[in-house]
Amino acid sequence: MEEFEAFGQLRERPATATGAPPQVLAPPRRRRSHRLRNLVLAAFAYLLLAVVTTVQPIPVPLTSIRASVPFPGGAPLLFGLPNRPYVVLVIGLDRRPSETGPSRTDTVLLLRIDPGAHRAAFLSIPRDSLMEVPSPDGGYSQDRINTAFVYNWSAKDSSAAPKAVMATIAHNLGIKVDHYVIFDQRSAEGLIDAVGGVTIDNPKEIGQADYSDDDVNVVPQEFPVGTLHLDGYQAVAYGRIRLGSTDFDRIERQQRVGSAMIHKLASPASLLRLPGMYDDYKSTVTTDMSLRQSAGVMTMLKGVSDANLKTKSLGDAAVSCVQCTSSIQLLDPAKVRQIIAEAFGDKNAGVRAAELLVAAGVTP
Repeated sequence: MEEFEAFGQLRERPATATGAPPQVLAPPRRRRSHRLRNLVLAAFAYLLLAVVTTVQPIPVPLTSIRASVPFPGGAPLLFGLPNRPYVVLVIGLDRRPSETGPSRTDTVLLLRIDPGAHRAAFLSIPRDSLMEVPSPDGGYSQDRINTAFVYNWSAKDSSAAPKAVMATIAHNLGIKVDHYVIFDQRSAEGLIDAVGGVTIDNPKEIGQADYSDDDVNVVPQEFPVGTLHLDGYQAVAYGRIRLGSTDFDRIERQQRVGSAMIHKLASPASLLRLPGMYDDYKSTVTTDMSLRQSAGVMTMLKGVSDANLKTKSLGDAAVSCVQCTSSIQLLDPAKVRQIIAEAFGDKNAGVRAAELLVAAGVTP
């Protein structure tokens, strides 16, 4: 029998039933650590939850609060947008179906988003506001702001016209514009229908019995006071009707439709409609932003509370130019200073705008 040492003495190891010495068991295998794998999975789950809740905050039980998981670097990094207050120029074109080439802008709207403060503001600029407008040769001349798009339109460079409007705003108001969005109001009909229409609160009854969007077919439109759900055709008509109203009324109506549209696009239900919306989006919108950036603007707007969303118009600072030969509005610098300061939460921006308007010689 095999001998072994036990307690300092040699003893015989008992034989097995077969007479063979017992097998020596191998030492137990060390369990593999899954710590790294678990950390990677946890990080991935966190980032996924951060992305999802950034787009759609989740409700906190027993409260009215909706919360999101912080994304490293914030929403600006997620969507490729500036991590500072930035401005998007929205240009609305009212082109007739038979028209081609350049078109005067019917809507000039600035959207300013402050991602750090979770604030946003819509600032409308009357299309007939007198400003110093750039020309392709590099000079400036006094004209309405909506002519900047026409004078600088180029079939070879689609960005030339909107950049001229951006330059006009920077030159006369001191507001740097980061991106632009151009939309054709008639094409917007398809996009609005694609998201299921929009719902607005209409404060004043308005209508037009002989309304036509193509100067041929008449489709009467009536919009009573109250909450209204509008399809694409109705929403465009609501923003276009001029009869019995001023351009400033139209600006407010267009803002209502635009805000309702943004709210609808930012809703989770719209994600299911994305495939059908894409063609309408392409035919309606021209922008220098990527789809990722455009989605980011919608998402950050959705995260702004009503209390932190300002809607202002420089139409409240406009004065008709009596000595002008055409319909032109002059902007009162004192009122402009107040409106911009309130919209952007920045007194210096208001002061700067007032000073530049006076320097340009386009004030009453």
